[in-house]
Amino acid sequence: MEKRLYTLLQQAKNEDKEGLSAILNQFEKKIEAELRQTSPQNKDDLRQELVIKVMEAVEKYSVEDVPNFEQFIEAQKGKK
Repeated sequence: MEKRLYTLLQQAKNEDKEGLSAILNQFEKKIEAELRQTSPQNKDDLRQELVIKVMEAVEKYSVEDVPNFEQFIEAQKGKK
């Protein structure tokens, strides 16, 4: 069974290499789609850059800043 991205982020933030690997696997189809749009000689470099960007995003992501349901609803009310 595939774990939810939030759970994998928590694992990755706790330096769990399996969590980070699973995140990269979940983004593999998107990475492949982006690679189809570039020339063959640039694919390896682009793949490496995209993987680095995903890893950086995981590192920067703050699990603690994710609002709970009530906070989310209040934020939506403020946007109206």
